[in-house]
Amino acid sequence: LVFDDSAHLNKVLMNLNKLRKNKQFCDVVLHVGSGQDMHEIYAHRAVVASVSPYLFELLAQKTKGTMQNQCKINGNFDISAFERLVDYAYTSRLEVPKPKMKAMYLVAAKLRVQPVTKYCGKYLVEHLTPDNCTGVRAILVESMDQELVAEVDAYVRDNIAEVLKSKELQSLPHIQVELVQHSNVEMDATNNKHLCHMVLDWMRASFDQEGVLMETLTEKVHMLYLNLDRTLHDCNDIETGDSKDTEMIQDYKRLSRRLSQPNGSKSKSKTKGRAGVTVSNPAKPRQFLYTRSDSSGSSSSDEEDRDWKIIATTSTGAHSTMGLAVVSGSMIVLSVVQRLNFNGAAATGDSSPEVCGGGVGYTTLPPMMSSRCGMGTVEFQGKLLVCGGYDRGECLRTVESYDLGTNRWSPLVSMGTPRGRVDVTVLHGHVYVIGGSDGTKELASAEVFDGAAWRPLPALGVARSNAGVCNLDGKVFVVGGWNGQRGLTCCDVFDPLTRTWCGVAPMQLGRYQAGVACLNREVYAVGGCDSWTCVASVEKYNPSTNTWVQVAPLQNARRGCGLVEYNGKLYAVGGHDGVRSLCSVEVYDAQTNTWSPGPSLTSCRANVGVAVVGGRLFAVGGFNGKAFLNTVEFLDARTNEWTTFVAKAPVAYQVGGGVIHEDHDEDRDSSREGSAEEFR
Repeated sequence: LVFDDSAHLNKVLMNLNKLRKNKQFCDVVLHVGSGQDMHEIYAHRAVVASVSPYLFELLAQKTKGTMQNQCKINGNFDISAFERLVDYAYTSRLEVPKPKMKAMYLVAAKLRVQPVTKYCGKYLVEHLTPDNCTGVRAILVESMDQELVAEVDAYVRDNIAEVLKSKELQSLPHIQVELVQHSNVEMDATNNKHLCHMVLDWMRASFDQEGVLMETLTEKVHMLYLNLDRTLHDCNDIETGDSKDTEMIQDYKRLSRRLSQPNGSKSKSKTKGRAGVTVSNPAKPRQFLYTRSDSSGSSSSDEEDRDWKIIATTSTGAHSTMGLAVVSGSMIVLSVVQRLNFNGAAATGDSSPEVCGGGVGYTTLPPMMSSRCGMGTVEFQGKLLVCGGYDRGECLRTVESYDLGTNRWSPLVSMGTPRGRVDVTVLHGHVYVIGGSDGTKELASAEVFDGAAWRPLPALGVARSNAGVCNLDGKVFVVGGWNGQRGLTCCDVFDPLTRTWCGVAPMQLGRYQAGVACLNREVYAVGGCDSWTCVASVEKYNPSTNTWVQVAPLQNARRGCGLVEYNGKLYAVGGHDGVRSLCSVEVYDAQTNTWSPGPSLTSCRANVGVAVVGGRLFAVGGFNGKAFLNTVEFLDARTNEWTTFVAKAPVAYQVGGGVIHEDHDEDRDSSREGSAEEFR
């Protein structure tokens, strides 16, 4: 016999609530507030602890070794909201006056009462106005509710003009910046949204490298210029007597000296620009400031830095922009105005004609269809081919290719097996994919692609992932790798004619995630890991002597770099140093047996794919330390800089009183770029 009294639960709560109000059998007194504003709230431990994980943890600590019933709640709580939340614990009913909704949200979020937090947060977001949205955002940030913060940011972007008129903004710090430029053409070509992002980068460098405080940034109008390293610098950096040092710049310097900023106003970027010095930070493409597209390049799955971001901007004039941004975790109002350097001297130092024309002549590289890293990347039939890899959830079997002529990615026939941490090579018009991981185990299997279908190959003798693959003398080389326990020294060779595997001399060091490529008919294994440690060592294999020998080590240890032969040298691109994903590039010259710094990537990338297609060195996907990437960039041979932009039409620029047209065909085939109409 089973007796089910459905009304019993409600009666228990109702009776407990009566006992609480009469202060009967209450075993805890919550002290909320401070000083003379301290309030006592009688309750039963079991009831409030069952509703609030925060109170559960607090009361659990209080009961260890003692039965004291006094419990002080630290924090600036709204007493009325706190009492209503205790009522909710006993009645399952919450009554909140609309003016108290923000306070109730904050109390519920602090006490981690999820149903109430969710309800109040939803209400606040559904009732946003230009006058209250910044205040709502502030309390959502305080409670770290990033999903609702994103909804508020979307509202701000849709209503930025009205939001900027709000009285709430008067209490926010206001940072004012002027960008000096050398011509009206350059000013008109500037993308104001991209300019705001570059200003944010300048502010971040000021905070991180110079210890500048918010008060310093708000005390004056900052005059900036675009430096050769493609970052904004304070005009105080301009040397006296330089052609850029106009009367306007000198006036600004005098004002800065009068204000006597204790930390100085110079932004000493770690990036050294095109002088050939290693760059530790990502570098913006030179077309970034002047392209009409509002994309920063190819899109990515990267998570935005919550403490440093542009929320929304709007144009307030032909050459002025206002917006809301987050600087070091605090919301600020940002004003940016472009100014002409009147004597005509180039105040930007990087306003080459082709860049100013980029607003018309450039479009961004599209992202891959899937974010991925640890994939095989190779040139195949004149296109950039990407095979497998892995994202946050799984190893992939999908294959896609990028056509330089149409500037588009297209899916191809998927592999027979999911393969992450894999490498590929092309030999005799066929793509060879060797080993890898399916997400549960290392693989010994291999596949070959002829452009229409994938076919299985004889298996490797040892299953492995993170091996390097290349081809030499008509054979496929598989170098090192990970067998689930350690880095491998073995090197196996596949002969497509006999369809057999054989071993050659092992490496001197067992390594996986090494960069592997051929140069001057020798196989190089660069960096990687031994068992647990990133290494800088490099060795090469000579097939005529069947030996591996050590050569000059990398300047920086790295694993998961992309390695490729380009213009007669080896390029080690990106990777990971055991602490962070890398933006740096190193270049190996076999004649001098030396590594030298190369141009820095626009995004840091570990387990990145690299390939040379149409004379361009591409870096694809990877992991930046926060997210798996679907972005693409290539090394511009003319500027020796990485970029996420491709030319879409001949570029016209003005010199003196005439217009010169430049078609940029000297480093590419015309067939690689689509028509202007195609990219619009």
